[in-house]
Amino acid sequence: MACGYVLALVILLFQYPSTVISLPSGATLGPSKELSYARDYFYVGGQYADDGRGTGEHIFKSQMYVERLAPVNFQGPLKPHPIIFIHGNYQTGTNFLIKPDGNPGWASFFISQGYIVYIVDQPFRGRSPWKPDNGILVTGSAELIQQRFTAPEDYNLWPQARHHTQWPGSGKMGDSIFDAFYASNVQSLGNASYQQSSTQAAGVALLDRLHDQGVILLAHSQGGIMPWLIADKRPQQIQAIIALEPSGPPFQDAIFSTNPARAYGLADAPLTYDPPVTNPALELVKNVSFTQAGGNFTCFLQASSTPPRRLANLERVPVLLITAEASYHAPYDWCTVEYLLQAGVQTEHLYLPDAGIKGNGHVMFLEKNSDDIAQVVVDWIEGRS
Repeated sequence: MACGYVLALVILLFQYPSTVISLPSGATLGPSKELSYARDYFYVGGQYADDGRGTGEHIFKSQMYVERLAPVNFQGPLKPHPIIFIHGNYQTGTNFLIKPDGNPGWASFFISQGYIVYIVDQPFRGRSPWKPDNGILVTGSAELIQQRFTAPEDYNLWPQARHHTQWPGSGKMGDSIFDAFYASNVQSLGNASYQQSSTQAAGVALLDRLHDQGVILLAHSQGGIMPWLIADKRPQQIQAIIALEPSGPPFQDAIFSTNPARAYGLADAPLTYDPPVTNPALELVKNVSFTQAGGNFTCFLQASSTPPRRLANLERVPVLLITAEASYHAPYDWCTVEYLLQAGVQTEHLYLPDAGIKGNGHVMFLEKNSDDIAQVVVDWIEGRS
């Protein structure tokens, strides 16, 4: 169970024998630190399609890998609502297993609390196969990961970056913990709308397989878009959404660019609004709510000149959106929260320092105090039961 990072390093060393990467502290070939669990895996979604070679033969595409982890020897009844973990860009479901420093991750934590967890690899990522006609793959350089995730305090690309203290190690190339983390990074599909619609379809297939069981969707970053889309199709099956710094803000990127994005406000793929939206550029009338000095962040909300359109299928789903102190999301996650509230979604915003949890960056669930954050999530979930 604990060998994911070790295997990634072995493969890297096999391909590049001159490369020397040390195992991170705690990541050994000895006994696993992970909690014991029962493990199953399966695939959901996808369909047969022509293989594109003119042979009339077929392949299977757009399926999603799912791993089910269930507590064993748990004292007491299991929690009634399983948690589905959805990773972000350049990542896979391994994010939630062993952390790069060798310590147990969030899967173990939530299993220890009596939750059954499902961990996915988004379509075209990790163990969910990519086919050439799916589109171009992109990857994040080690320098980008250092700047945005693991060592932002050394680059100060946004004001809050200087507060980052919780990554275990230097967060840079040559540090064994960083090397273990970066070895686990993979390519991501460049077409955001196609990635979102494919994950939505596979996510719906997963919920259909679970039948009427109410689930909790816990998602991070680029993966944070997926709960909006999945819940939009199956709102009656969603118990809650935990959004760890979901991609935002609405309609436009921030901090690193000001490119248009997420035409439907929270997503590039269509969402259900009331009144309906078929042409978001025309029908989602926007108004500038706030512009940051320097121009690297503009908050767009729906204009108040007409009643805001509501996200009809998300209105009954409670949302907890979590923002870390030192992340590049700190300047703008509040705008995503305001957009959700304006559209009728019952949303709470937890800025971690308000809970006494400081120093975290964007990949908070891999950092030294990750269990403290996980406990806050558990308290919120169970406080609503």
